[in-house]
Amino acid sequence: MSIAAHSQAKRYLYYFDKDFISTEKSKAVFYGTGEFEAGLVKLSVYNNADKQLLMVEHFTDSTLQTSEGLFQSYAANMLEVEGNYAKGKEDGLWQKWDSSGHIIDSSFYNAGMLARYIHRGYYKSGFPDSIIINDMKTGELAKTYYNDSNIIANQVFFTGEKGLVKYYAKGVFTGTDSVYSREEIEASFPGGTAAWTRYIVSSLQKYADEVYKDNVFGTCIVKFIINKEGKVSEVEANTMKNTKLAEVALRIIKNSPKWKPASQYGRNVNAYRLQPVTLMQPN
Repeated sequence: MSIAAHSQAKRYLYYFDKDFISTEKSKAVFYGTGEFEAGLVKLSVYNNADKQLLMVEHFTDSTLQTSEGLFQSYAANMLEVEGNYAKGKEDGLWQKWDSSGHIIDSSFYNAGMLARYIHRGYYKSGFPDSIIINDMKTGELAKTYYNDSNIIANQVFFTGEKGLVKYYAKGVFTGTDSVYSREEIEASFPGGTAAWTRYIVSSLQKYADEVYKDNVFGTCIVKFIINKEGKVSEVEANTMKNTKLAEVALRIIKNSPKWKPASQYGRNVNAYRLQPVTLMQPN
């Protein structure tokens, strides 16, 4: 490990490469300063390029082998992750923030084992889109979803594999449904992602002459639903509307073979997808 020690002040300098592996000063991408604090070595890590603080971590000694106490990481000068180590393992509350300052994850550890977590999602408006609470000890899982007007849409409660879904319409409770599986599976194209990509590319090539005549190039984002039967429906262009590329992209996706539908809690459900279809300008 590359360390420069200053005995009077008991300060240390560390140099790390891009993978945070100890290296020579001349090859360093990050550097760290170490100092004793409450019986531990406090390591502060900075980016060599702009000197921004990236991380603060505490260790039992200057070899940095065993984490102990407070850990913090930063992104763009904002606190991103904070938690505590005990004997090198996560212990107690760990939290994560997004770039807007919202807490998105609160996890509770016991000697390195995740015991409980709370995940929060947000719309761009700042309203919550979901809150998920999972307790590993009791097997209890609770999910609450909101629409973009901050009105509750539905809730799911599980103990083990037995669950109850609560439905709402405009925030008003409308009924419940019993379910017997936590499993949630995304819709899939026969043959997987690679087969879907080949289908899009080969289909676009069939209409190449028609599309190139329009002389409009770029990426058309197509939104569509794969329904409970695996059929594609409600196909529409989000970008490049009224172009030949959009017209052809919609045609290709509307003519798609059947998919394996998405499933949630053991039942098939409708699923939204976004698909970019790109036409490059020839050289």
